[in-house]
Amino acid sequence: MVHQEYTSSLSSLLTDLSGHKESAWSYLYINYQSMVVNLIKKNGGDEEAGKEIFQNVVIDLHKNIERGKLREDSNLKNYIYTLAYNQWRVYLRNNKGKNDELDHDNSLLDESVNFDEEQYELFDDLSGIISQLGEKCQDLILSKYSKVKMSMAEIAEQMGFANARSATSQLNKCMEKARNEAVKVLKSKEM
Repeated sequence: MVHQEYTSSLSSLLTDLSGHKESAWSYLYINYQSMVVNLIKKNGGDEEAGKEIFQNVVIDLHKNIERGKLREDSNLKNYIYTLAYNQWRVYLRNNKGKNDELDHDNSLLDESVNFDEEQYELFDDLSGIISQLGEKCQDLILSKYSKVKMSMAEIAEQMGFANARSATSQLNKCMEKARNEAVKVLKSKEM
């Protein structure tokens, strides 16, 4: 089998992905695309959406490899699953009216790795806090902190602020509201 070397060595896979070796990319598609498509289909999407999300995951994976964010001791299957899960949640949240509560298919995950449900709960809490801020604050925060990095001048222009300074001021107000809500949520969980 042409991909045999990758089943035992994440290091060689990461090296070959960095080097744009076709067999490494092929390995990803053969071994992980169906997992992502199944996750998306199980959560209200279709095969086409699953393939699109997988393509986005591959792009993010490549960027993270280039930035050195993926270590040789990482669990690639769980890493890809988590990227896909989070991207689908963002997609659902951005397409209002759809439920962004997703079902986890734990059978897709590697049982030898602890899956931190607290992180998902925290993500849900943060998503809820941001959704309570109002559309203008949501758009401002997502524009500033999304994967597509924009300068405050670009955000000001896109969102109709007078200048970068006023956009920054509004962002700070939105973030302060979010922090105050986060404190309330954390205090309520301590009880």
